[in-house]
Amino acid sequence: MNGLSKYYIKKIITCFALEITATETSKKLRINRNTINKYYRMIREAIADYQEVQSRAVSLHNNDKKYFFGWHTNEGLIYTTQEDAQMFSLNIHAGKVYIKMETVNELKDNTEITSIKNAGTESIFSSESVEQAQPGSASFSKEAQPSDRDKHINEPAFNFFLYAKQKLIKFYGVKEEYTYLYLKELEFRFNNSGRDLSKLVLKILPHHSPEWNRTTRNRK
Repeated sequence: MNGLSKYYIKKIITCFALEITATETSKKLRINRNTINKYYRMIREAIADYQEVQSRAVSLHNNDKKYFFGWHTNEGLIYTTQEDAQMFSLNIHAGKVYIKMETVNELKDNTEITSIKNAGTESIFSSESVEQAQPGSASFSKEAQPSDRDKHINEPAFNFFLYAKQKLIKFYGVKEEYTYLYLKELEFRFNNSGRDLSKLVLKILPHHSPEWNRTTRNRK
């Protein structure tokens, strides 16, 4: 990693927290795009590790709501199991979401996990509803009808899926190995909605990124 000062590193973290793209951050801070990419990747990897630790710490229970969904390179987020898609389970615990990578066979063998589409009626998953989704929001889309609200069985699952679907549209075609990192980032943002994410990321990095410790130990 290059010799950026802590001042500029904090600026990069702030841009990441504000969901400013790597390209926009590069232009804004006048720092090489490849350098920004490296820091963004390092932040995402640290966040993924942090979220996995959080998931283990809460001791997910058998009575927690569990859903599955998939990510298809060409179709984006999907509701059914497909062999050519990456599959994930979504656990709901105390209003927060936790994602885990799964295989199609694992999902077929586990009858306790149902499709994310069962978290709401079909109309809830319309494109209009997707546009309204907000991170961590406990409220329903303005497009959802009262009958949908009555039938809806799990708000966190509903809100997270629509939020993720909206955010991941721009990543159609992204390399499969990065899909999990993006999803864990969205999980992190969703679970920590309302908090100062730049401060939280700064606290996370020293404990969840060996690369961060190697490259920033002597920065001024």
